[in-house]
Amino acid sequence: MVVGTPGRVIDLLDRGALNLREVQHFVLDEADRMLAVGFEEAVEKILQHLPPQKQSLLFSATMPDWVRKLAGKYLRNHIIVDLVGDNDEKLAEGIKLFSIPITSVTRRYVLSDLITVYGKGRKSIVFTQTKKEADEVSSFLAAKLGCEALHGDISQHQREKTLKSFRDGRLSVLVATDVAARGLDISDVDLVVHYDVANDTETFVHRSGRTGRAGKQGTAILMYVEQQRRTLDSLQRELGCRFEDISAPTLEDVIGSSSHQAISAIRNVSQSTREIFLPAAEQLYAEEGAAGFAAAIACLCGCSELPTSRSLISYEHGLTTLKITRPGGAPITGPEAVSQFISNVFPSAVSRIGKIRMLSDSYVSGAVFDLPEEMAKQLLSMKISTGEVVEALDKLPRIVDDTFRPGGFGGGFGRGGYRGPSRFNSGGNFNSGGNWSSSSNRFPSNSNYGGNEWSNRPSFGNNNWSNRPPSGSDNSSWSSRPSFGFGGNTGGVGNGSSGSSPFAGKCLRCGQPGHRISECPVKWNPPR
Repeated sequence: MVVGTPGRVIDLLDRGALNLREVQHFVLDEADRMLAVGFEEAVEKILQHLPPQKQSLLFSATMPDWVRKLAGKYLRNHIIVDLVGDNDEKLAEGIKLFSIPITSVTRRYVLSDLITVYGKGRKSIVFTQTKKEADEVSSFLAAKLGCEALHGDISQHQREKTLKSFRDGRLSVLVATDVAARGLDISDVDLVVHYDVANDTETFVHRSGRTGRAGKQGTAILMYVEQQRRTLDSLQRELGCRFEDISAPTLEDVIGSSSHQAISAIRNVSQSTREIFLPAAEQLYAEEGAAGFAAAIACLCGCSELPTSRSLISYEHGLTTLKITRPGGAPITGPEAVSQFISNVFPSAVSRIGKIRMLSDSYVSGAVFDLPEEMAKQLLSMKISTGEVVEALDKLPRIVDDTFRPGGFGGGFGRGGYRGPSRFNSGGNFNSGGNWSSSSNRFPSNSNYGGNEWSNRPSFGNNNWSNRPPSGSDNSSWSSRPSFGFGGNTGGVGNGSSGSSPFAGKCLRCGQPGHRISECPVKWNPPR
């Protein structure tokens, strides 16, 4: 028996080290993927070395029309054994499909919680589009979960080692590219996460088919940004399936799932090991009773202190996400309206505003924004007489994911987007990454918005935000500066002089050229 890749088999044939003239059975596994990625010529070359009388078998996870045509080309008097029905592509019936809208900046943090809550400590596979992404995601997850990457740059030895650890249960999470995961035959995979939307329905079926095998139940979760909603709808139409839309797990969900996994791990400890630690357990119970065991479980879950609230926008701890709407009043058209509202009703909080995102809802005008936990409680307890409605959220509504949009007034509010919790500072500005904070030393003191100014925006038509740095900053290559804070990058705020070129755009308030909104002489009266 010979088992090999087309390239390796051809290499042996060319060197005369392999003779296939007595082959009685020829098997092409993963036929749809093998031939789709350009191996058809190699397969035909191998067929030329095979005897005319043999049994040929093509195995394929999907059966689109072109695979049926291939069967007619390579097989004589062929018989199709179809285990998925009449559809070109079809998912196993035991797979539960979920979809979760996310933003690009929270994707990794949401992924970690999805694996904790839906993977439940059992085997999970995360699919990424690129090798670089697989490495980055696996490195991020490895801090909390047993995780390894699997892609084309991984050596065969490391690949086999990783797969063995995954099969044996010593590794609970694989982060893989589509090519690397082709042909994987691993039983009892409970969860598949599509870190990004697959390029086509066949790829989606292949990915999802890693779970729910042999009649077992499985879960597949598709992560998508708002701009991919139409692609999601197309997947549902073409596959004849329906995704259940879910929200990111709450802290309570994560803690509950982690607790159950900790209990399961404790129960798997051998009796001989238990006897070694029995004296310590008896002492702990005598001193603290059940509370001591509760503390032990908390430690196993990596939770030594009660978690603070967490932003639904950025996932930063210590922040609470609130929603603001103005029923029956003038629409809330941008983050500046949120800032002005806070400035009017809660002046001391305006410098502590975190991320602001506009609602992606054609029927409701509003925004969501972050405040420190205690300030959020104070704001919620206030009586607001100006017509705005502020409420706390336990689920993030659909919002504008500005990190995917080009600069300019019609294209969102950020260029690079939030890169992780460490990017939050104590103040508030829109920096080159598109984040609202408020560091007063970075902005002109004459601003009508609490000392804050919008800048670093590319031109968009005649009404534009300037693409030059704020006054008093380093003018050299401002737009190419790295994002603030995350990964050790430093911001592009220097000590250059304020003698920069005049502002070339128009004011967003009065429409006149030559100055920004923060320098506008026209006083703005917010709608009451």
